[in-house]
Amino acid sequence: MTHAPTEYRFRDWRYVPETRRLIGVSGETRLKPLSDRLLRQLLDAPGSVLAREHLIATVWTRREVNDEVLSRAVAELRAVLGDDAREPRYVETLPKGGYRWIAPIERDAIAPPSAIDATGAGADGRMHGRRMRLRIVIFIGALAAAVAITLATIRTSGDAPSRERLAAHLLGARPLAVDPRLEFDPRFDPSGRVAYVRAPAAGGANELVLADPASAAERVLWRDDASLRKPAPSPDGREIAVQRLTAAGCEVWSIALVDLRRTRLDACAPGSVSGLEWVDGGNGLIHGAAAIDGAHAPGLVLLDRRDGSRRVLTTPTAAEGAHVDPRVSSDGTRIAYAARHGGEGRLWSADWPGLGARRALLKRAEPISGHAFEPGGYDLWVAGDLTRYRALHRLRLGGEPELIGGRGALSIDLAPDGSAVWAEAAYDADIHIGTAANPQWATIARSNRYESQPEFSHDAQRLALVSNRSGTESIIVVDRDGGRERALVLDAALRWVRPTWSAREDALILTAYEDSGTRLYRFRLDGDRPEVLAGLGDDAFHGTELADRIVFLRGHGSARSTLVQQRAGTGTIEDLGLGRVAAYRASAGWLAWISADDLRLRVAPWPRLSPVREIALTVAGAGESLALAGDVLAYADGGAVRLLTLPDGEPVAVVGAPTPGGNGPNLAIAADGTIAIVAMTSVNIDLMIAAAAAR
Repeated sequence: MTHAPTEYRFRDWRYVPETRRLIGVSGETRLKPLSDRLLRQLLDAPGSVLAREHLIATVWTRREVNDEVLSRAVAELRAVLGDDAREPRYVETLPKGGYRWIAPIERDAIAPPSAIDATGAGADGRMHGRRMRLRIVIFIGALAAAVAITLATIRTSGDAPSRERLAAHLLGARPLAVDPRLEFDPRFDPSGRVAYVRAPAAGGANELVLADPASAAERVLWRDDASLRKPAPSPDGREIAVQRLTAAGCEVWSIALVDLRRTRLDACAPGSVSGLEWVDGGNGLIHGAAAIDGAHAPGLVLLDRRDGSRRVLTTPTAAEGAHVDPRVSSDGTRIAYAARHGGEGRLWSADWPGLGARRALLKRAEPISGHAFEPGGYDLWVAGDLTRYRALHRLRLGGEPELIGGRGALSIDLAPDGSAVWAEAAYDADIHIGTAANPQWATIARSNRYESQPEFSHDAQRLALVSNRSGTESIIVVDRDGGRERALVLDAALRWVRPTWSAREDALILTAYEDSGTRLYRFRLDGDRPEVLAGLGDDAFHGTELADRIVFLRGHGSARSTLVQQRAGTGTIEDLGLGRVAAYRASAGWLAWISADDLRLRVAPWPRLSPVREIALTVAGAGESLALAGDVLAYADGGAVRLLTLPDGEPVAVVGAPTPGGNGPNLAIAADGTIAIVAMTSVNIDLMIAAAAAR
């Protein structure tokens, strides 16, 4: 006798084991196979203490698992459920005992398809069944026709799998390794093995590893105290090139697999993880080189292995950003690379090796971290946040990005047979608040997800921030008195970022990523929906509404990024004449900005913006680690947060402050001197591998 499939209900969740779906009030999640097996073990023994040894033996299929790996897996499951180990609602930890499921469970049988006819008595039931079958046939026919039309328009050589099949392909992904350390930059070699780098989260020796997915065997090729990144196996499978980053600079090395002999090949862009790509049958190697001068960013060069000569391929301006991640199509006729500035980048494609007129693959700069050509074609898989989710996307020439899965992907590589391997990251960042006078820092709006972009209200009583706790970016307002939170009701089809408080009314100015640009909105806190700020254009970004003007960036992330203003009562947009601007902050009396040309921090008073004071930095470019409140400028430099009273004060380090982390705005200061800092709480980066998609 067979049993009907079962689904589980507990508190706010419904779990469907057959499809690994976890459905809650904020949406639906498909669990990774490991998390799914762990959850099933707990649900099938509610109230029972499951020993750690038992879970390791039943959840994992390999023996190289220890208590630390189990603890991390439980933490990941808790993060999905929104559970807290200190005050558990689902999974309880028993010291030296194991784990126990504590939430009430309901089990419901899912009716099999044949039950549709059986539940109807007589002709009505049979007619209902026939109608259902007819609808299914029509739906399948329409779907098949749509897929056929889609496949006919794909501009690649050979038959490309549909997006649906690619997504199903990724659902079968499994972890490549079970090591608790961070794992980066996987690349296939010609035989299907995977080269990657692993390193402890808290610092220590890096290892270059070659893994065989079929046998689970691993070989450590190089262990070094320096940072190793972006390994690239050669076309003949005999060596692996890798970048080595030290305090003194960046180097490109090669490791021979026969005897592990290492050879230094070239210098690369200092402090840059540019990526490597073999060309010309292994005779050439593309990598990032140092900028040619202060007005330019690092570009790409081609190293000829035969004579050691170098050919300069690209010379990007400082405003465009460094050229990184060169990838050449399998037929050797196209190259794709990214122009990255801060946490965002643009993708470009050109013919290879001629490097003729390049073509933009994205409409604007986006948070991207890696890409790879599909086998036998020119379509790309891109790891990044292209559709409001940091995941894997498919990008066709001239088309829109398509989400295909791999939530949390930081990189991507595809084998000739279509197998995929990527690094999958889970970040937890919290916002800490404190003052320069008090070294005790407390967290606010804490969750198991990523909180960032804090902004204090003018009375310092509320904090607006961006969080992905609901799956994609949402804007949350936290009342510091009691910690009450309000999530703004926003269009889920758009990506919402950069909240700032209006100086004219109780409202927030928000930036929305729309179809082909960015637009500014006002959200009144006594209302329930945002209103577009008309007349500012479809490339307005990060607006600050002062009492007498609104300041915003135009063309953010591009070579034409400028800072402009619209004075109150006028419809005229005025360029502030600061050249290309990468980031800025504005208060009633001051404007601080970072030039995109030289990445230096400057500050000047309104309205003349003169005289200009340049703030000396240990490392050029403070990124988004700056904030203004009244006459106080806060910024991060060399890992420390510093405060400077304008116009003539000297910077003073904030003792005991957490180190700002993450991408985007990570620092805020209030009128009462309270400081908010985004700090990384935990980072997990694991490798996932999926077999080739069926065609």
